Amino acid sequence: MALKQVGARTEGDVYQALFFWKQAADLLREGSKVERVVLEHDEADGVDDVAVFYSPPGIDAGGWMVTADYFQLKYHVDQRDRYCSEALIDPTFIRSKTSLLQRFYKAYSKLSEDHNRFRLHFVSNWRWKEDDRLANLLREYDGALPEQFFDAGEKSELGRIREQWRAHLRIGADEFASFARTLRLQLDYFGRRDFKDYVYAKLEAAGLRTPSADRIACPYQGLAQQFLMNGTNSFDRASFRRLCEQQGLLAITEPRLPRPLTVGIRSFVRFAERLDSEVDRMVCVASYFEGRHPRCSESWTKAARKILAFFGDEELRARLRSMDSVLALECHGTFAMLVGWELSRNTGAKAFPIQKPSGQVWRPDTSHIDAPSSWQREVIAHDGSTDDIAVCLSVTHDIRKDVLEYLATPAGPRVCKILVLKPEGGPSHQSIRDANDAYSLASQLPNLLRNARSRREARVHLFFACPNALMFFIGQLRDAVGRLTLYEFDFGFERSGTYQESVSLPLTDYRHADHSEVFDDSEV
Repeated sequence: MALKQVGARTEGDVYQALFFWKQAADLLREGSKVERVVLEHDEADGVDDVAVFYSPPGIDAGGWMVTADYFQLKYHVDQRDRYCSEALIDPTFIRSKTSLLQRFYKAYSKLSEDHNRFRLHFVSNWRWKEDDRLANLLREYDGALPEQFFDAGEKSELGRIREQWRAHLRIGADEFASFARTLRLQLDYFGRRDFKDYVYAKLEAAGLRTPSADRIACPYQGLAQQFLMNGTNSFDRASFRRLCEQQGLLAITEPRLPRPLTVGIRSFVRFAERLDSEVDRMVCVASYFEGRHPRCSESWTKAARKILAFFGDEELRARLRSMDSVLALECHGTFAMLVGWELSRNTGAKAFPIQKPSGQVWRPDTSHIDAPSSWQREVIAHDGSTDDIAVCLSVTHDIRKDVLEYLATPAGPRVCKILVLKPEGGPSHQSIRDANDAYSLASQLPNLLRNARSRREARVHLFFACPNALMFFIGQLRDAVGRLTLYEFDFGFERSGTYQESVSLPLTDYRHADHSEVFDDSEV
């Protein structure tokens, strides 16, 4: 076999091993709903690379409970091609006698004999072709087919794709719909290098050791190969912990200190699919969004009310004041700031955000901040007919041009000036060093806003590209930052490719929200 072919096969094996460990790490988490993880699961031929099983009643899949997820992985060493609707029914695309869709349907038919509460995932680092009709309609966080796919007329573009798939499988409409609803097409997944960093962060969060950056060998990849060779490829909680102990993978062998209260806030689900098994309390508002985009004009306000009502629970607020807690902010920056707004510094809440991708808790040491960073400032005159101002927080990348273009459109707010703020050294994903740095930058913002406003009542229209931890710290300064309107950008160019208004603060009427929604985490 040619060297390049060997390298490509090895890359695929490494990717599969990392994916297995990402799933298996949940077996070590307290409260996790994962009860078994299998590498190369024979019972799901065609979708057999990794299987994950959940304790009853399972996890929510958007209105129905699933007890198992089956994953088929396709890792490509280059980006020379893309998947599309036709590729899934073309056997030659995968150099086989059967298509990907046929393989998935075969697995579906076999698995349905025993139970019908499962999902079939196709995971690849290749993307969808941009001109494919399904490219922008797949549910962003898990790759589910859109409802339009099932409802569209046969002569519509989506309807033609549906009927083409059904004819390819030679099955009836009801059978096809049942099968297609189990599909999850997760394209544009991590490349191997980024995925490795992400998995290592997951392993460390679960209490496992990871090799240092100067080590070439990775014990996790080698162990996965051993599992397949000796047949020990299925693990429950007890057997997986024994394995990790025997291999010296556990980072902490002595009894652990009580872990802090962990609270999750989720507004999108990609890479946060099982957040509910990693936290003690959670509020999920993903049902108001399609991926990162609101389902309707009221989505932002309804989601904000639900989050604020969740944190308005007296028992939770008492726990947040009495013990250290951490916040998993798997959400829009708007909601990260909103959580900080509700848990402001004067509430006494001992809550600190988890910063991705490291998984570190950003707990600033306010008594010891060395050489704090400061903001670079630029003021741009705009429309003098109003006292409102726009503020651009260009932290991870420069948004100045995008903001100026949006303000020039009819949808943009009228402002008298634009305050552009960047960290020293310019925007980048490394522009904020740590929790102290983020806390320091947040603390400087009220004075900058005070000087920029012509009067205290003027509203700040806030545009941002920065870590959620920084947004949380800014929100905690609610009494000092004044009236705000926040804007989210379509960074994935899934829709408009520009900004849209999200939430205005203070949000005064959230107490009238339907509190029956507050702890309903089944809406995904």
